[in-house]
Amino acid sequence: SPRRPSRALACGRALAFGQAVLFSQVLVGCGSDAAEESSRSPSSLAGVVESAEDYGPRDDGSGAFRTHCVESHENFDDPLVFPEQPNGAHHLMFFGNPGVDAFTTPESLQEAEGTTCDGVQLNRSAYWVPALYDASGERIAYEEPLFYYKTGYHLPADSIQAPPEGLRMIAGDAMAKSPQSTQVVKMRCGSWVSVQEWFDQGDPLDHVPYLPDCEVGDLVELRIVFPQSWDGENLDAPDHKSHMAYPSEATPPQTGTGRCPESHPVPLPEISYNFAIYVTEESGSPTEWRFSSERGGDVVGGSSAHGDWINGWDSEIMEKIVENCLRPAVECGVGLLGDGTRLRSVIDEGPFVEP
Repeated sequence: SPRRPSRALACGRALAFGQAVLFSQVLVGCGSDAAEESSRSPSSLAGVVESAEDYGPRDDGSGAFRTHCVESHENFDDPLVFPEQPNGAHHLMFFGNPGVDAFTTPESLQEAEGTTCDGVQLNRSAYWVPALYDASGERIAYEEPLFYYKTGYHLPADSIQAPPEGLRMIAGDAMAKSPQSTQVVKMRCGSWVSVQEWFDQGDPLDHVPYLPDCEVGDLVELRIVFPQSWDGENLDAPDHKSHMAYPSEATPPQTGTGRCPESHPVPLPEISYNFAIYVTEESGSPTEWRFSSERGGDVVGGSSAHGDWINGWDSEIMEKIVENCLRPAVECGVGLLGDGTRLRSVIDEGPFVEP
């Protein structure tokens, strides 16, 4: 079984990773030892509740929405790369939709009675990444990660469109033997102090594309960034990548000066998976950690970091996120919908799955 820090440690990690604007929003309910467990079934819970939390314009001109999805299950099934081939993949960790297996399709995602994401049934999306092992071969749990849906810094906020139903894609390369581009894979030690100019003071740009040598007591910040420019026609591609592209990049500190390529003209939200993992005496140095997709002693740790995503959002809720948070360049924190409501919190009340 994976090594899991105490809830107090997990809360502190999430707050540290959230930085600046998110201190009061990243983890609602961190003041208690455990989240109160709901006695109601997922089907009886409303996915949206009223909220008095603040939201408003961001200083950098970008828009941001985040959501929690906790670990739902693990297996060796990859419905994109190895469809209908059970146990055909490396060890994978899933978040959100608990029914994802080798036979999953965008249509079958909608059969889920509950999820491990904020919003109960409003986000039936599938999120998965390779398992991560520490220096002694123990799996490291992905504690309360944040999944970002942002305008990103490169495209004009008011150009963003909601992702189409059924869209699926992969970010990163599971077969990579050497570090990938930091456009895709971003890692850093939480203690680092960047001297670079950046877009947002809470998001330094000193990332590296491999597992860094962070000291015990520090944390590894890991981000996997998906391409956000769509070709406007295909919901998937044989390689699960070529229907998507990364935009040209803006130059800090000015956001929104990049563009989608002509071949992929439709700007979508920038999706990223964000994990914060404490380094402990037990875990050993992150330079000795390995993803399940990394085989052989010659692979640099972190080289094969990647993520898979299948859209399972309620289309009206996603349109609300785009209209209220992203296009007007609003900071919607974690789960806020920009209209005085929020997604019901999986951290406070979930996971929203039948026992």
